Amino acid sequence: MDRGTHTTATALIDAVRERTTAARLAEAAAFVAVGDWAAAHTSDEVVGDPITALGEWHEESYVEALAGDHFLELGGPGAPVVAEFCIGEVAAARGCSFDAARRLVGDAVEVRYRLPRVHARIAAGEVDVWRGRRVAQATRTLTLEAAGFVDRHIAYVAYKATSGDIDRLVAEAAARFDPETTEAERAEADGGRHLTIELSDVGYADPLTGTLRGTVDIHGTLDLADALDLERTVAHVARQLVELGCDQDLDVRRSIALGEIARRCDGVTTLDYATADESAESDQRPIQRARREVVLFVHLDQAAITGTLNGFGPGIDACTGTTGIDLARLDTPGAPRGAVTVEQVQTWCASPDTTVTIRPIIDLNLEDAVNGYTPPDGIADHVRARWPRCVFPYCTRSSRTADLDHCRAYDDNGPRGQTSTTNLFPLCRRHHRMKTHRELRTGRRWTYRPTHPDNGEPPNALIWTSPHGQTYLVDRDGTRPWTPPDET
Repeated sequence: MDRGTHTTATALIDAVRERTTAARLAEAAAFVAVGDWAAAHTSDEVVGDPITALGEWHEESYVEALAGDHFLELGGPGAPVVAEFCIGEVAAARGCSFDAARRLVGDAVEVRYRLPRVHARIAAGEVDVWRGRRVAQATRTLTLEAAGFVDRHIAYVAYKATSGDIDRLVAEAAARFDPETTEAERAEADGGRHLTIELSDVGYADPLTGTLRGTVDIHGTLDLADALDLERTVAHVARQLVELGCDQDLDVRRSIALGEIARRCDGVTTLDYATADESAESDQRPIQRARREVVLFVHLDQAAITGTLNGFGPGIDACTGTTGIDLARLDTPGAPRGAVTVEQVQTWCASPDTTVTIRPIIDLNLEDAVNGYTPPDGIADHVRARWPRCVFPYCTRSSRTADLDHCRAYDDNGPRGQTSTTNLFPLCRRHHRMKTHRELRTGRRWTYRPTHPDNGEPPNALIWTSPHGQTYLVDRDGTRPWTPPDET
């Protein structure tokens, strides 16, 4: 390497180092600012105190306080309680979900009030924010004295402490300062059992090739006896599948077996492979099937109705000139949204004992309205298809489980047709409350309205205004901060 090349390489790595340091300091400053923001929205009450005076905090409307903004216990014992709605402002400012902002605010409160030494080192840029948050998440269940013990021992090594180091120190603090709880938790260790089915993780198996995946991951922790029983049953059904003509490898058969077990009811099973009829005949008894119900929301565009794509003929892609793959878009309550092949849907529905309900939505550009307050299923399905997610800034919750909110408040004495596809928008329950009720501190609330394209605003979008005057534009593509055209 010549001298010039060496100088250039040194400058580049120096730039990496400088920018990394700047990013660390900026992240630390933002984390401290979140803690300051939370501190400005606290009550005199602290975690661990009996919180019974909610009406005194919001004397104008005790009922509204119960249903609207209220104080949350985000830190451990001794930390102040924080107003719930102030978290929404943090979520919008950072461009993240409410749940992520709530975790961030909780960690900031824990560090600020219960881990002051760690807080000082984060503020000075000596400890990465993620390390400080890891400590905060581990200490939240400790008593105030135990958290202080951890703070004293971890602060000066927090920049290099591993997760194991933190967990061991927290366990020691719990045993020292709260031995009764530690013993009770040990006796109830089996309470950590769980089974998680990752229904939200359906999508592309290979994002580079666009290969569709119609599978989900499952993980959990079982009681040993339950695990042994499940293993025996899965292995037994996997062997049965071979006898019934399934030629998949063992891993695939085991996954199929779990689905078969799930559909059993009092000994009734859905096993139905190539040799099932032969097996039934040899046993002189039919193989019974449990009923399966499939509800499909079918979204049809012009190409599907006419059988053409942009006039190029049946199934021909105008861009590639080739036959396109047939896809179905999943849009079913309790299931994740996403695309799967039509062939996979056909497989799901192949059983003659499957009840299939198809609910068509033909044209989302048409408007519909009724005179009552509650929308009928057709309008509700239309709105949720148009807006697949909660329309609050940065929220990612499915509209299938969301409330339908009247953007212009419903008036019993108002005009006809107030419940319409143009006046209803999906809001998850938390954000519906935030839109409906006032903040405890400011007395203001979140508001939103449809955009006005005639005024230079994007079409088919919403503009939200926070209690502190921040504005955000929400459309089908997501959320972004919004500045009115006349202010740019």
